Amino acid sequence: MLSVVIKKRLGDERREAFNLDVSFTVGDGTTILFGHSGSGKTTTLRAIAGVFTPDAGRIVFGGEVYFDAEARINIPVQRRRVGFVFQDYALFPHLTAEQNIAYGMKAEGKREKRERALEMLALFGIEHTRRRLPVEMSGGEQQRAALARALASDPSIVLLDEPLSAVDSSTRERLLEEIKSAQRRSEIPFLYVTHNRAEAERIGRRIIIFSEGRVVEEKELND
Repeated sequence: MLSVVIKKRLGDERREAFNLDVSFTVGDGTTILFGHSGSGKTTTLRAIAGVFTPDAGRIVFGGEVYFDAEARINIPVQRRRVGFVFQDYALFPHLTAEQNIAYGMKAEGKREKRERALEMLALFGIEHTRRRLPVEMSGGEQQRAALARALASDPSIVLLDEPLSAVDSSTRERLLEEIKSAQRRSEIPFLYVTHNRAEAERIGRRIIIFSEGRVVEEKELND
């Protein structure tokens, strides 16, 4: 289980301050962080991943403290065992699909990394992209490669920041099913950010609704 209690004040003299103050827990399956753009969803996701530091609070996953402001604990990104799928996928432009997937793997030999990368490419049906650079791949192929990379790192939890915002509706339908299948196969929690209600209800087991930096509602969705 993931427990998040964080506060962060953002802004300066040139813009109005934004105050993030959220508290929630995440269990099994796919949990949705839902709300309008600017409500604090992505900032929260980045704090969990460790690429953003809150002013106060505590983040604990499975008994391991990732962040504790009072105790001055802030575990580095690479030690949090978090898989992150960014909105723009963030694939390395100079690496092939195979190399992107292999990049985040823990200490393994070159042969083992290659075999694991090929296995993940096959799992998501994109073996044909193994030698392609991101610029040579479609949006759907890039999304699959990003998800494969996140799972290949053997994470304890996967964070997805609006991963389908850049694909068309038909591709979105297929990828939603693939993400659902990936979560069930991996049997680890997925935390999925979106402001698309239909998408949230299609993929989520539970929804946490954000508004202006606060959690305003939490409820179960149909499995």
